[in-house]
Amino acid sequence: MTRGVHTEPILPGRQAIVLHVLLRNANRVVGIDRLVDAVWAAEPPATARAQVRICVSALRANLGRIGLPSAIVAEPPGYLMRVTEVAPALEPMNPEDESPAHFGNLLRSHRQSLGTTQRLLAARSTVSVRAIRDLEHGRVVRPRRDTVRLIAAGLGLSGQARADFERAAAAYRPTTGTSAPGTHRKRRPV
Repeated sequence: MTRGVHTEPILPGRQAIVLHVLLRNANRVVGIDRLVDAVWAAEPPATARAQVRICVSALRANLGRIGLPSAIVAEPPGYLMRVTEVAPALEPMNPEDESPAHFGNLLRSHRQSLGTTQRLLAARSTVSVRAIRDLEHGRVVRPRRDTVRLIAAGLGLSGQARADFERAAAAYRPTTGTSAPGTHRKRRPV
């Protein structure tokens, strides 16, 4: 608890990653090997497949508590997350989209998939609510690398999900009509 704000993750890290991958691929089968790769970016342990099954079981229990008991179903070779209506922020990422709004949508989808508010994410990440809001609304052209890392940690992202998040933040590079650091116009003396 920090200053009266509960800062424990809504879902443990592995569950959050599995939920994220399933939501990003809503209504499509996601192989268990893909889930293992998302959770363990490097060398997965020998028990990785069993640990993913445990994560899915815990996710089902958590979803059941909020009225979605059969949202995740076993479908060879893995799992399928049933979603009746996919929100725009949860549609599959288009790697060609390099706008600040794209990163904002990705940030919002991660935050909402955890069921957390901007204020709670700010408390977890030590980034201001205003900065998170500006990022989500695409008002920030180039988020600072440290800010992105703090937010990723606050979201509990790791492995491939974290790499995708950081890549999306770095993807947008303004071409013309914007002022990159060090290229702004200097004021002329009057």
